This record gives sequence, C-alpha cells and structure tokens, in this order.
Amino acid sequence: MFDRLSSQNPKASFAIRAGATPYHRRESFIPEAKRWKQFKWLIYDNNGSYNGWFDWLPVWMRIGYFHPFVIVSLMFFYSAIYWYRPQPLHFDATVYDETISGNEVDSCWGIIPKTAAADLTIFLWGIIVVAHAKLTLGSIGAFPISFTGWSWLLLSLRAGIEFAAWAATTHKFLALGKFLATIGSSIRLVAVTNACVVCTVWNFILLPIIYFFSIPASQREKRRSFIKFNFSFFMTNIHILNFPMAIINTVYGSQIRLFTLSDLWVAYLVIMLYSIVYYFIMDRLGMHFYPIFCPRSAFCVGSIIAVLGLYYYLFLKWNELILSRI
Repeated sequence: MFDRLSSQNPKASFAIRAGATPYHRRESFIPEAKRWKQFKWLIYDNNGSYNGWFDWLPVWMRIGYFHPFVIVSLMFFYSAIYWYRPQPLHFDATVYDETISGNEVDSCWGIIPKTAAADLTIFLWGIIVVAHAKLTLGSIGAFPISFTGWSWLLLSLRAGIEFAAWAATTHKFLALGKFLATIGSSIRLVAVTNACVVCTVWNFILLPIIYFFSIPASQREKRRSFIKFNFSFFMTNIHILNFPMAIINTVYGSQIRLFTLSDLWVAYLVIMLYSIVYYFIMDRLGMHFYPIFCPRSAFCVGSIIAVLGLYYYLFLKWNELILSRI
C-alpha cells in the first residue's frame, strides 16, 4: 500500500521516510489564520536606512545579527545597573535647604535669587530653542529620540524643576518644594555630563565623520549646506551652548554640591535607557546616528566601555572642580 501511495505522490514518500517534525505537527492542528507570522527585525523594508539617510554606511552595519560580544556586554551592563544600585539612593535637596536657611543673598532686583533666575532663564531658553526649530525647520521628529535631544531635555528639565522647587518653598509649599528639589538634584550630574559628552563627541568626532565620509568630496555644495546647517541657531544651541548652560548651578554657582555614587548611578541608568531605545527601537527603524556604537561590530564593546569610563572620569573631575569652589 505504501509503495502505491509513494508512486502516486512523491511528496508523501518523503514525509513517510522523514517522519513528522514538530513543525509539521504544529501545522496540522493550528488554523492558517492563527499561525504566527515570521518575525522581522526591521520594522520598515528600507534596507536598514531610514529615508535613505544612512545609505553611506556599509550594509553589514545596518542589517544582521548583533555581535555576540555586544550582546554579552549589554546583558552585563543592564544586570549591573540592577545589582549595584546604591542603597539607599540619596540626593541632597540643595535648593530647598538653601531657601529655608536664607543663605542666598544675591538677588535680581530684590525679587528673585540669581540662582533661581538663572534656572528660569535656562528652562525658558530650552523651550524657545525647540519651539523656534519646530517653526523654522518644520519637523524635528528625530530630535526627541537622539542622545542630543535627551541631553537638551535633561538640562532644561533640571533647571525648570529646581526653579519650581525654589518657588514652591518660597510660597510655603514645603513638602512639594523638597520633593522637587530632590528630583532636580538627582539629575544634576547626568545633565552636565551628557551636555559635555554631546558637545565633545558631536564637534570633534561625529561632525568630521559625517562631513568627510557621508558626503562625497565632489558634492561641495552639499558640504557647504551641511556646515551652514551645523552652525544654525538650533544646532549651535544644542551642540555648543548646551555645555555652558548645563554647568550653571551644577558645577558653578552658589548652590552647588558634591556628587555621590547615587548621582553616578542615575547617569548610568539614563545611558542604559537610551541604549534600549537606540538598539531595540531606532535600529529596527533604520536609524544609525552613532556608527561607533554599531552593535554588529565587536568594536562596539570598546565604545561602550569607553563611554562608561568617561562618565566615571567626569564624575571625579566635576567633584574636583566643585571642591575647589566650595
């Protein structure tokens, strides 16, 4: 009987010899409409280049499996964030304490302390820059998910929150004032360090890479347009002025404080959160803003270690600078 079936249907012969595989068994009882679709890493069929922005990168840097060393490094980093969290996390509510004690004597027109006035100015300027970019450029869709965008948001939020802490404490909302002062204090280190890294990495690493490698030398007009855009009002603020803005009332000012391991942990936590966005959302969209962190290259591990080491080094240097000014 089996010989007769085999002669009539060659496929049946193959199935009989090979036996039923798990896939065949699953196919036999799961309806067609309910079968899982094949998972695709890339959300869009764009060859790993969103809107063609990253065609200048080699295909292997845009498509393919993450390097095993990178996977292990990320797992170790994420685990360390959980296991090595300082117990307990503590952040001095500096603005609240200084306002309650009345130690702030310098004021603007006798109305508002200079530190609070500086924080309010930074916060409002941060909003103005983003609003101006939205109105003039039409779209800033990639800005909120870039590390530069996160940096700008953090330095603006830090200033806004600590100004709100001063205002709440001054108007006798003490519990709210202390809470806001603690939150603002907790992001001081990450705000100033992110701004320093963005200013340095963009101007001295990424800008030359984009200028010399992503734009062919034959396209001189395109290169001139890029330089003009890079020094526009928006780009100058988020890549150059961001650093001096971030150091105000964090490492310079009358209400500065020394950073602790709790501050460093928050800085590393922000790096971890951004790496999740970058590797598991932006990579799937085909956005590769930072080629030195390409997860398909083993050299990415060195880049990750270098960034973590740089943050620790800056943590120590900020404290040295603060000690010299207290």
